[in-house]
Amino acid sequence: MVTMDTEQDGRRLVYIRFPTIPTPYIFDAGTLELSVGELVIVNTEVGQSVARVLGYASEEDAKDLTEVKPVVRQLTESDHTRLEGIRLKEKEYYELCRESIAAQGLPMKLAHVEQAFDGNKVTFYFVADSRVDFRELLKDLVERFRTRIELRQIGTRQEAAILGGIGNCGRELCCCTYLTDFQRISVKMAKNQNMTLNPTKISGLCGKLKCCLAYEKDSYAELIETMPKTGKKVFLEQGEATVVSINVISQTFIAKLEDRRFVKAKAMDILTAEDFARVSEEKQQERKAQIEAASSAHAARSSVKETEKAPAKKKRPPRKRRSKKKRSTPT
Repeated sequence: MVTMDTEQDGRRLVYIRFPTIPTPYIFDAGTLELSVGELVIVNTEVGQSVARVLGYASEEDAKDLTEVKPVVRQLTESDHTRLEGIRLKEKEYYELCRESIAAQGLPMKLAHVEQAFDGNKVTFYFVADSRVDFRELLKDLVERFRTRIELRQIGTRQEAAILGGIGNCGRELCCCTYLTDFQRISVKMAKNQNMTLNPTKISGLCGKLKCCLAYEKDSYAELIETMPKTGKKVFLEQGEATVVSINVISQTFIAKLEDRRFVKAKAMDILTAEDFARVSEEKQQERKAQIEAASSAHAARSSVKETEKAPAKKKRPPRKRRSKKKRSTPT
């Protein structure tokens, strides 16, 4: 998609998006000067519909299309007034249909009601866990509204795209702003990104896994190939260890040695079995040499101490004690 004005072969192609369909479609704007975000009226299989302009398209984008329909016109003031009336009718249809669903006890939840701009058709979007027999409901709606009625079952992801909302990231939902399709999301994507497998953390408003988990899946898949798996035995310079946790972004991991010490290492620090055996043997030889050097140094110090004995100290002669003369007592 390009955001600048492109005109080739007399056509000016634009991407447009309908409110209930995330997939963009290519239409020919002709001589109309359209801007991004502007509302236009286009012809569809069910009649005229209102869509929003996403940007201009190139001829390369439309090379596989057999037919490119034209944009009818931009919305005028009268069209905006009519669109407001349609929105009010859609709310009325929504309440009446929900009452009919509750009265018949059908296991379905009404999500959205859309009326065509020309009023020829009303589509009711609903969510259900399985197929629902809504024939009686369809008869009731046709009798009430006297127009073409379509009941369309959708999934919870498409429901979130239609209704919109704010994600826990603080931004508007991706599915209702710029996503053009729904990719398949798996728990493996969250595991590769080292995320906590808490349903409340990795699930969106639709109850499914977040679409944003697929944004960087290729990069994470490439980075994680060089990292050891958690619980795997690896050889490090410090010894044989077991991987406890990994950090894909920094390409580091935490490992537990046999002596219960924890070390932080990089993927490039992992040794092969041959390298580990060679390093261990070198360390043993170095340790043996250190022990021999220490023992020889200790023996040398002991011999020096024996040869260089300190001279004996002279003993002081015993001090003669003077005997006290006994005092003579007078007779």
